[in-house]
Amino acid sequence: MTTKILSYVFVCLAIIPCVAHADTLLVTVNGVKAGQGNLRIAVFDEAHRDEFPDGEYLSGVEVPATEEQMTIDISNVESCDYAIAIIQDLNENGKLDKNFLGIPKEPYGFSGKWKSGGSSYEKALFNTDEVGFAITITLK
Repeated sequence: MTTKILSYVFVCLAIIPCVAHADTLLVTVNGVKAGQGNLRIAVFDEAHRDEFPDGEYLSGVEVPATEEQMTIDISNVESCDYAIAIIQDLNENGKLDKNFLGIPKEPYGFSGKWKSGGSSYEKALFNTDEVGFAITITLK
């Protein structure tokens, strides 16, 4: 009987590291035009990589753009690789407005190694374990 109980305990302990841990990702956004429109934040995972940056995403948050620097909590994020796309929707029409050449007319930004210009899922990729569930993105 004791052997069966110990076996059960060891099996349970072996399973614990495999359980996904959900946490809150803190996204600090710099370069916000305070008091103008909303920040729209989209989180993409591997399953949504082909939709990056303006298609279907894993989860999203929309908040009023109230300050030049804002920190937004994104709940229930597991340890994993993600890419984030952010727009400041100045006119609140739900999309990133572009001029006739396709150049964005509203502030936008991406996570990862992105600096300016267009982005890809690979350039925007980051791992929550490496960044400690906190990242900073500067809008362009």
